[in-house]
Amino acid sequence: MQVVTATDVKSQLGELFDAVEKDEGASVLIERNRRPAAMLLNAHVAEKAILGAYAHGVLPRAIAMQQLGLDWYGDLLQRMNLHGIEHPSASAEDARVMKQAADDALRSLDATGAPTARSRKARG
Repeated sequence: MQVVTATDVKSQLGELFDAVEKDEGASVLIERNRRPAAMLLNAHVAEKAILGAYAHGVLPRAIAMQQLGLDWYGDLLQRMNLHGIEHPSASAEDARVMKQAADDALRSLDATGAPTARSRKARG
């Protein structure tokens, strides 16, 4: 791992990009006031690390999606598939809450899929 100061990054940015782009094992730790502030990694490695952290429950889904610039959960799952990372499974409590929400939503629809009069009235 190469360590540089935030000031040095300004003059070396091109070379630092080249180093991490060409070598998946390369990384650059950027320090500010002698403390770690940021890290520059190969994009493929960083994406895989973020997805792995999400899959193992270390990183919340919203944060993983934000870090990867994703708006739709399906894109996150697709990226996991591309990297061969297993999808996380919902806890029993989360599964129960999701099922209850789905059941409530379905009960508020009539046979055609339109909201029932009762559900329209409840929404105001």
